[in-house]
Amino acid sequence: MKRIVLITAVVLAAFLIFFPKAPIVRSPVPSISVILDTGSTIATVSGIQAENAFTALTTMAKQKNLELKTKQYDFGVFVQQIGTLVNTKEKSWIYFVNGKAGTVAADKQSLNAGDTVQWKYMTPTIK
Repeated sequence: MKRIVLITAVVLAAFLIFFPKAPIVRSPVPSISVILDTGSTIATVSGIQAENAFTALTTMAKQKNLELKTKQYDFGVFVQQIGTLVNTKEKSWIYFVNGKAGTVAADKQSLNAGDTVQWKYMTPTIK
């Protein structure tokens, strides 16, 4: 029995020496651009590091000193207000990635390097 334990320990030690644990390589957070379109003004910030459309917005809001109001739902975060503009029956904040409207909550929308996230205060349309 002692011999089996010793052999197992030697094999394990040799395995760890010859096959050390590979370092965890994390993908860099993508650098993207964010556009905020209120309907009357447009602000753009490039070089934002964000993994999803919501973190892109929160980073821009901090840089521009804009208030954000959100609500957490089971499906994800819903943006209710950016700056002084609040969602109403007539206009809401809707995000787009590379010109395409989001199909999931903004915190679930992954981004790739070079993407452009645009937040528009607009009349929602159903297509």
